[in-house]
This record gives sequence, structure tokens and C-alpha cells, in this order.
Amino acid sequence: MQHIQQMFPRSFQGHDKGFDVDYFRQRIPELNELNLSDAFITRYRATLLEYLRQASICDACRGYEHCGKSGDMQGFVQVLEPYKSQLTVSVQRCQPFLEFMAKRRVDKYASAAGMMELDEGFQFSNYPEEQAQKYPRLMRYARQFAHGFVPGSKEHNENSGLYLFGPPGVGKTHLMFAVFNQLRERGIPCLVVRSDSLFDRMRHMIADGQDLEPFLETLASVPVLGVDEFAQERANDFTMEKLFRIVNHRFHAKLPTWFTSNYAPPEAYRRGGEDVNDTVAPLRSRIMQMCVMARLEGPDARQRNLQSLT
Repeated sequence: MQHIQQMFPRSFQGHDKGFDVDYFRQRIPELNELNLSDAFITRYRATLLEYLRQASICDACRGYEHCGKSGDMQGFVQVLEPYKSQLTVSVQRCQPFLEFMAKRRVDKYASAAGMMELDEGFQFSNYPEEQAQKYPRLMRYARQFAHGFVPGSKEHNENSGLYLFGPPGVGKTHLMFAVFNQLRERGIPCLVVRSDSLFDRMRHMIADGQDLEPFLETLASVPVLGVDEFAQERANDFTMEKLFRIVNHRFHAKLPTWFTSNYAPPEAYRRGGEDVNDTVAPLRSRIMQMCVMARLEGPDARQRNLQSLT
């Protein structure tokens, strides 16, 4: 956090005489929380007027790309801090700036992550009615998340993720894509990756001598991550170590992660009745804590309209 001492010439300070102590106390609750005296507030009226001016710009914020502040103040919010016998104003990056940078980071590594192109045809409006009626609680959960999730919001905790599992063709991917299409429409930074192409891309990056760190950091820190066809790739120590690192970071950071899989969680990454390696158990435990489980069943929708030449 950067500290900036607000300095104003005497000629400017003379213009703040019309604003009394009550004016500032009513508009800046922090003054009462900091137990600042009336004399102290009066002394720093010019500083407080500038603080209010900056705050009014933030109140009308339409995103960092449209920041109404000028110069070095773009992307910053101010915090009042008394320091010894003076009043200082510290500045810190605002949430819209952080979201803007997160989106840039996501866009930069989307192709490298093997990010799936979200078919805009997958929407809530055309989700199979049979499945929607069969799983009303699931649909309500998905809609509420898609329309209401805000990065950093206290209303969503570590259980905001969802693990959708069941046989092929029952609407798992359609539902997850509907959620992520809505998130993108709202400007929420998010990524969807397919499990097998994700690790294939990692191997190609290593073979090409590219640094994996920024790539892994993006997957670990993007506000919402979706993993399609989870546990269906050919797992080995390399893939499991990277996957655990991503999931573990998201687990501790309480970042929502959505999964679709043909496997129930206890069956993920098991071959011949055994876990593929020692990473599977802690990985599975974290996923089951950070996600709501939802099993979908029904006929394979992909086979309903098959045509035969015989």
C-alpha cells in the first residue's frame, strides 16, 4: 500500500470554509470510527474534500476501462489514516482494476490453457426441460450462481463450486456452459478447460521450453474455473501434481470451481480399484469440501436423434 501525504496550497484551503465538521462526519463514517476530534477534522477540511471528490467518482464507477479518475489515481481507491499529528491518505488498488487485470490475464492464457470455446447455444433457456424439471434444486443453484456471483463477495463461500457427475449425454456440460456463458455476459472473469487438453497443453509448453508458472497461476487464481470431463484423461504423476497444485490453491483461496465428470468423486482417478497415486486422496477430499455434489441421470440425449441407413 502506497502512502501519499496530501499537500494543498493556502489559496486552495481558503475555499473549504463553507463545510463544517458535521458535513464531513455525515459523509465520511470513517472519521467517527477513527475517533478524530472536531479540531482535527477542521484542520484537514481540504484533504477531506478531495477524499469526497475521489469517492464520488468511485460511486459512479462503470468499470476500470471507464475510470473517471485522472493520471496516477486511475484504478485506486483512497483510505484515510491518521499518522501521528497528521492525516494521510493511503491508496490501494480498487476491485474493478483487479477484475480488469484478472480478465487480461485470463485472456492472455486462455488459448494456452486449452480453454474450450463456449458454444453460446448452451443456455438456460434451451436446457432440456425433462432434466430441468427433474432437478429443480440444481437448476436453482446454477441460476443463482450464474446471475449473482461477484468475485470477493462474502455471500459466496468455499462451497460455491459444483461437481456434476453422471453418464454421458445427461446435460452436465450443457448446464456448466450455461452458467459460464452467463458469467461472461456479466463480465465475470472465468475459464473453462477440458481435463485432457489441459494436460496435453502443459506437455507441449514444457517441450517448447515455455514457463508453466504464469499459466498455472492463471488457472489457480481465475475467479471462476470450470473443468469439463474431469478425471477422464490418462493420469500420471505429472498431471496429478499439477492438478493438485491448482485445486489446492483454489481450495484455500475459496475460489469457486465447477467440474463435470462421468465419475463420482470416490471413483475419480482410480484404476483397478486403486488410486493412481498418493495425490488422489487429498485431491478428492478438497474437491468434496469445496463443491456441492450433484448426480444427473437419464437417457443419453446425443443418441435420441441418431439416424440409421439400414
